[in-house]
Amino acid sequence: MTSRVTGRDARSRHREQRPAPTPGGRFATTPAGPALLAALAAGLCLLLAFPPYGLWALFPVGLALLTLAVHTRTAPVALAAGVVAGLAFFLPLTEWANMYAGATPWVALAVFEALYLVVYAALAHLVLRRRGPGLVSALMLALLWGAVEVLRSTVPWGGLSWGIAAFSQSASPLLNLGPWTGVFGLGVVVALLGQLLGLGLFALLGRVRGGDRLRGLWPVSAVIAVVLACLLVPHPSLERTGSLRIAGVQGNVDPIEPQQLVMPETTFSHHLDVTDQVIAEARDAREPLDLIVWPEDSVGWDPRQDTARGDALAQRARDAGAPLIVGTQSLDAQERRWNLALQYDADGRVVDSYAKRHPVPFGEYIPARDVFRRLSDKVELVPVDMSAGSEPGLMQVRGRTIGVLICFEIAYEELVQDLVDGGAEVIVVQSNNALFGDSYESIQQLAQARVMAVVSGRSIVHVSTVGESAIYTPDGRQLAFVDHWEAGAVAADVPLMSGHTPAMLADRLIPLGIVVGAMAALAATLLRRPVPRSGAGSTRGASAAADGRGGIGPRRTTGRGTRG
Repeated sequence: MTSRVTGRDARSRHREQRPAPTPGGRFATTPAGPALLAALAAGLCLLLAFPPYGLWALFPVGLALLTLAVHTRTAPVALAAGVVAGLAFFLPLTEWANMYAGATPWVALAVFEALYLVVYAALAHLVLRRRGPGLVSALMLALLWGAVEVLRSTVPWGGLSWGIAAFSQSASPLLNLGPWTGVFGLGVVVALLGQLLGLGLFALLGRVRGGDRLRGLWPVSAVIAVVLACLLVPHPSLERTGSLRIAGVQGNVDPIEPQQLVMPETTFSHHLDVTDQVIAEARDAREPLDLIVWPEDSVGWDPRQDTARGDALAQRARDAGAPLIVGTQSLDAQERRWNLALQYDADGRVVDSYAKRHPVPFGEYIPARDVFRRLSDKVELVPVDMSAGSEPGLMQVRGRTIGVLICFEIAYEELVQDLVDGGAEVIVVQSNNALFGDSYESIQQLAQARVMAVVSGRSIVHVSTVGESAIYTPDGRQLAFVDHWEAGAVAADVPLMSGHTPAMLADRLIPLGIVVGAMAALAATLLRRPVPRSGAGSTRGASAAADGRGGIGPRRTTGRGTRG
């Protein structure tokens, strides 16, 4: 006996045999060629977000393009996209290393930093492969981006935080979030906006099967609304404890030949000349100075062992009637090299010092020297490794606590945190950018100082041998500025503050929370079955898939469904 199958039964059985709609099934993957082009554009957008270009809005755009690039059918293409984006970003961003040490170390640094983008690309591809693009995926990718930035700023040898997302936002309304989120939390916010833009791109470029391209407008509108709302974010209420009249001396030096790591002999005399001008101007204006700051390496070798230089510095402190903090280097009895800040009091005596806690690997010391010597003779450019100090740079000036950082240390939030915890009411940063020539290293470092001023709730006096030098208040206002390759001084009545911003109060909990959140997102992703690679089939029931797990917004469907 045979059963009769009606047309209705056949249609019902056909529906049951169709694969269930999946979040990723609605989003077409990016072919290899367009993926690599999108990755190249992504890397260039990330670069252009930083000074001197300052197109801060391009950082989230770059992350959106990177998401489009890694949403591919195969992992090798996603990894290749990470390589392309990483090199397009880090090769020009770290060009200053070429001026400092030559092409081989520069390329090696850029390639190494690009590997972190490859790691992110691999993780992002995994999330998109198993979940598909969507709101939850966007949050996961933002946390993963933040975790990779934490990793890059920590490992190995203390990490290198150059080029993290927060430092691209020094002129952005998003910087108002800094005192609430810290630099890594701000990076997660920027990354989340980038993922929302990515969702918009998927729709606007027609990469959503059966979807209306105009649905891509709401994520883009949401990003614009968030940026505009940040204009209204208030700064935390901190206690102003007074002010100090601080002058930062930028003596300028003659340009240095590339890869010549020796400061000109005229550096010291140039800074003496500008200091004399500053003292005379303060006397004429009847604006007594409370502190004079010289940049890193402006004195040469330890003036405590050079009577002539020591006497000249002591005399300037007495002439100004104010303490003088200078930058120098020293060799101790064990032949250990130190990068020092020395404080002369108003009577011309050395009363305090700070040894740089975070020397730059391969710039100021060579880790695993014997290993790297076999790979390159460039290690001999640093004949004596610099030792690391152990105590935060806290000095007393006029009964006030001054925090001191040296050069690249301004890029590390934990070092700024230690100064705030130690009671610093203002932070001075001594830097020597002369060795980086005409590169953009100095202006990028100055952007870091502005971001850290806002995040920490402390004014920052950033002083360089050749520029750029500037003074920033806790709300990011610039009080004084001297351009590159100019002799001059930044001087202002600098606000002193006490108390902690929420970011400083949270301390290391913010980066820790980001890493834990990223690990949880990765674990949840690994427990999820991959979506079909083809993404083919009906989008019947797509409204269920677009509930925030994988879709980009509300979707209405008819009973008959649609075909992608």
